[in-house]
Amino acid sequence: MADALIGPLVGRLQELALSQARALVAVNKDIRRLRDKLMFLQAFLREADAKRHLFSDEITRVWLQQTRDAVFDAEDAVDHYYLQVDMSR
Repeated sequence: MADALIGPLVGRLQELALSQARALVAVNKDIRRLRDKLMFLQAFLREADAKRHLFSDEITRVWLQQTRDAVFDAEDAVDHYYLQVDMSR
């Protein structure tokens, strides 16, 4: 009788743990890709920012400003996510 009660629960808990593990693996891959892209973007921005004083390239100046704005928006989104997580606890 105990097996009939606990067996299905153990099976469901195993399925839940496996699905969570798969989700974490997928997120980890996404985080690595995002990190790589952000490192490239950071290097590009440093280079462009250093050269900005030498040339008055309007396109570079606009691109730098828009990129900075996008970074601030992303930081706000991360802060908002953490706030939502904290409020749900």
